[in-house]
Amino acid sequence: MVFYKKKGFPAEKEIVLCKVKKILPHSVFVELVEYENLEGMIHISELSSRWTKNIHDEVSINSQIVCRVEKIDEKKGYIDLSRKRVTSGEEKKKKNEVKNENRIEKLIDYACRKNKITLKDFYEKTGFTIVNDYEGLYPFYENYKEDAGVFDDLDLPDQLKDDIKKAFDSLVQNSRVTVKREVKFIGEGSNGLDNLKKFVKELLAKVKKEDNVVEMIYINAPVYLVSINSKNYKEANNLMDEFSEKMKELSKKFSIQVLE
Repeated sequence: MVFYKKKGFPAEKEIVLCKVKKILPHSVFVELVEYENLEGMIHISELSSRWTKNIHDEVSINSQIVCRVEKIDEKKGYIDLSRKRVTSGEEKKKKNEVKNENRIEKLIDYACRKNKITLKDFYEKTGFTIVNDYEGLYPFYENYKEDAGVFDDLDLPDQLKDDIKKAFDSLVQNSRVTVKREVKFIGEGSNGLDNLKKFVKELLAKVKKEDNVVEMIYINAPVYLVSINSKNYKEANNLMDEFSEKMKELSKKFSIQVLE
């Protein structure tokens, strides 16, 4: 689990990750693992949408479960939780959030140890500011992918900044995505083949973008496979749309027939 903990109380209806600490005949007591020194209770009726005869069939000590906050009494420190009201989509999203936070923190921890700085010192110096400003380490990493300038104002040694950036860059390279699409076109007239070669060359040049790889692979006449490798699906799909527009535009210039 990540080093830092959120302070205060969660909001009602918030989805939280919990760790089972105590099991009683009709209730389960859990630790809210993302928060500092907070525990909550799940009544047996809120564990599952199906009837629960034996509470131990649903949970075990130290198991992690995703719950929804139902009611909070801050004065008494009571938090009522429900597991059965969490959808499968919400459960998956929460587990991915925690997994991503852990992944980014491990990269930062590696860079810190390389610079003989503890993770605790990193958080006290600037880590908590990052978490507050970006609502987590992973959102900070996501912003870095779009703008490396997010590091500029951080109160960190330059070497540590560089090492964290390198760690982030390695993750970006490993998490790139590829979208593919088949296209069909033929060259018309006596110079059809030459025009087709010029068409493909200029088309690739028009849609070439920094940090993206655009390829056209010949399958068999008149089929080509367009492959676009990018840092995320949004950018890859946008580039594929741009490819389609340029393809139609250049087809007129080179007398190429685009087959739908």
